Amino acid sequence: MTDLAYIAERIPGYADYANVDARHQVDKQIRAWLGEALSDARARLNPEASLGERLDGLILRCEFSDQRVIRAVDHALFNEELVTRIHQLDRAIVEGADAIRAIVSADDLGPALDDVARVLDERFGAIADAPSI
Repeated sequence: MTDLAYIAERIPGYADYANVDARHQVDKQIRAWLGEALSDARARLNPEASLGERLDGLILRCEFSDQRVIRAVDHALFNEELVTRIHQLDRAIVEGADAIRAIVSADDLGPALDDVARVLDERFGAIADAPSI
């Protein structure tokens, strides 16, 4: 299954990268998918102290559009190579969110938070580093 097919199966109405407006929608959809998983983990696992703060910070990061990503999306040339890479990263975020949904102990949450935060950063970097239109 391709990355795009996997994402579209998990996120109904996934906008993909056909035009600039769709690209903005994709960012919202990916953040919403992850944010829902994080909020669920917050309610189920009730992590304490610094782990709870890290989780809350990542939830906040998902609640609002990242203006850095939006600016980068508006200027990036979405050639086949970039679209393929972003599909890989979007899939990793979806899989990370699903992994967070499956966690049953707060002890296992930290590494999962690190993983999805890293992929979000990598996704931004891939778009920001792309050639400009």
